[in-house]
Amino acid sequence: MKATKLLTLLALSFGLTELNACSKSTPVVQNQDKTTINVDIGDDAPTIDPVMAQDTTSARVLYDLFAQLVDFDQSNNIIPGLAKSWNISPDGKTYTFHLRDGLKFSDGSPLTANDVVFSWQRVADPKNASPYNMLIANLTNGQAIIDGKAQASTLGIKALDSKTIQVNLTHPDSAFLQICTMPNLAVVSKDNITKFASEWVNPKNMVTSGAYTIKEWVIKGHMLVVKNPNYYDANAVTIPNVNFLPLVDTSSALSQYRTGTVDITWIVPVDQYKSIQKEFGSQVNTVLQEGLYYLDFNMTLAKYANNKDLRQALNMAVNRDIIVNNVLGRNQKAAYSYVTPTIEDGKFAGLEYSWATLPHDKQLAMAKELFAKSGYGPKNPLSITIGYNTNDGHKKIALAVAAMWQQAFGIDSIKVTQGNQEWKTFLKARNTANYDIARDGWIADYNSVDSYTNLYYCKSPQNNSKYCNMQYNQLIDEAQATTDEANRTELIKQAITIAQNDYAIIPLFQYTYTHLVNPRVKGYTPNINHFDHVQSKWYKF
Repeated sequence: MKATKLLTLLALSFGLTELNACSKSTPVVQNQDKTTINVDIGDDAPTIDPVMAQDTTSARVLYDLFAQLVDFDQSNNIIPGLAKSWNISPDGKTYTFHLRDGLKFSDGSPLTANDVVFSWQRVADPKNASPYNMLIANLTNGQAIIDGKAQASTLGIKALDSKTIQVNLTHPDSAFLQICTMPNLAVVSKDNITKFASEWVNPKNMVTSGAYTIKEWVIKGHMLVVKNPNYYDANAVTIPNVNFLPLVDTSSALSQYRTGTVDITWIVPVDQYKSIQKEFGSQVNTVLQEGLYYLDFNMTLAKYANNKDLRQALNMAVNRDIIVNNVLGRNQKAAYSYVTPTIEDGKFAGLEYSWATLPHDKQLAMAKELFAKSGYGPKNPLSITIGYNTNDGHKKIALAVAAMWQQAFGIDSIKVTQGNQEWKTFLKARNTANYDIARDGWIADYNSVDSYTNLYYCKSPQNNSKYCNMQYNQLIDEAQATTDEANRTELIKQAITIAQNDYAIIPLFQYTYTHLVNPRVKGYTPNINHFDHVQSKWYKF
């Protein structure tokens, strides 16, 4: 089918429009409040417990509330955090961290090495079911603890004294210091959690170690965080208050940005991007991210698990160029691989599907053959529900994909319905494989391909498709154990190729993120951050 015909179909499906805008940049109304900055984060944070965080919304808040042993700057360079310095053993397996003098939590209580050990043990403890427990799998006994075969107290981290922590790894990891910056490994108060148990996350009970602490949280309303005077780098924090706004409706967020009610947007309406560029000029910041947007097949369902032909047919029938150029149009890159080609400075480029270079009509012809071979057709139509969380972009992508499938295979052969859910509900359904096909997205946590390989590893908490190939696991295990960098790279390439050829997901595009930033906000440079890790302590007026 020709692209023009499909574009017409898509336009009819969800009303692709572009609003008229003036060609001259229009400044937003200036908020005169010099004590508070208002930041749209797209939705309520599902959790404010570092152990349980697995999404960018929670991470955005947690980076403000809690500090890590190691910090990062806006270019994601490693810098001292709670630890003023560290030493690495010659074999790369032992890290010794030295805490700053006089560290305190927000309530004034001392922050010691025992709090660090306690925080990391919480991540490992299977009782907490941390979706990011893989971060500590490489510590001594880490995997055994995750598997329930050892006690959390045996984790390879110990306090040598009140200001010194020793971490022992099973094998060297060049990305370990980057892992230490993750919000899941932030330091919480052992005494506070012991006192309040599960209620420690109640804002009235919570004490924090980061630049800010929570003053007020109204679900579906706002989260107001205020400067923590006991933060080790409090002098560098110039904005006293940050008000997080969970604006799911991007049109509402844009409207509030225009009036100055919002200083920084999370995202912009997908069908207004070009007009927004014309209207706001340099206030628009769009950055290609180390991240993938993809669709998960629920591999616990027989119709997908037992039918590779079907999975490949649905994969090949999607015209990614139309999605990135016409549905979204924010400089995203079509994706045909399970890792971004830019990760680790391009070391894993070139893994794309061989058919990706074919003209799309030839891809469609192959897809139709595979679909027929899979056993579906007018006499046995396939029913699909595409699940996603409430967001205009997710909806338009789902509608576009549905239109492409129906156009490729025939409306009598495939029935596609939409499964729109609120964020927390959707997240739970996807995590527990209570879905048919679901939108998914992953932004690399750090500049290592290891940030992607867990997505396809058997029983990994981040493996939402529940895909499992033991050959893939074996190759990844071998890659993580080797100290030969060239061998590591080759083993991971082999593993990724195996996973891709199993077609458990449909990679669609490499992310970009777009923030509108009010000119009154200084100190924040989103264009240099390809991981979208943001801390409010960077903001200035």
